[in-house]
Amino acid sequence: MIRRPFILLLALGLMACSSTPPAIHYYSLTQGAGTTASGGVPQHELRFAPLVLSDQIDSINLVYELQGQELQFAERHRWAGTLDNQLEQFTLEGLSARLPGWVVREEGGEGNRLAIRIQQFGGRFDGKAVVSGRWRLTAPDGKVLLERPFREERALPADGYSALVSELSLGWGKVLDGIAHEVARH
Repeated sequence: MIRRPFILLLALGLMACSSTPPAIHYYSLTQGAGTTASGGVPQHELRFAPLVLSDQIDSINLVYELQGQELQFAERHRWAGTLDNQLEQFTLEGLSARLPGWVVREEGGEGNRLAIRIQQFGGRFDGKAVVSGRWRLTAPDGKVLLERPFREERALPADGYSALVSELSLGWGKVLDGIAHEVARH
């Protein structure tokens, strides 16, 4: 009698071990259609400092904020590479496209320096993609020229991590629009 339940439990355990584990999905940020910089001689230079990510989002996994400030790291939904590298590339290309007559490069050179700290970059329980943080523009001598917070919240058009990543990309593009506008005016 004891043998029959034991064999049944053993069979169920073996079936569970032989099942295929869920797939891991990888995501990358994409540039939306934007303006492209004209091909003339650059008149201004902008040095772009390495991005700083808050510890809560510096992860290979996509981040989702639950109610009550609890964070969930999506174990099967990951960035294809580090998030800071993707955002740096996106930012360099995006600012170059948005600032005609400017040369935008990583550290080095003579121009003003742009530093960006990202506090939030993920999904939220209410169906929104949230991008927030702060940026600072300093002169070559270290004087702070501009410092601004940023926050973009975008409603997800559908469920799922693909929709989240698309809206995060669009939200970051909007942040870059604002930064480029302020930098160009200064």
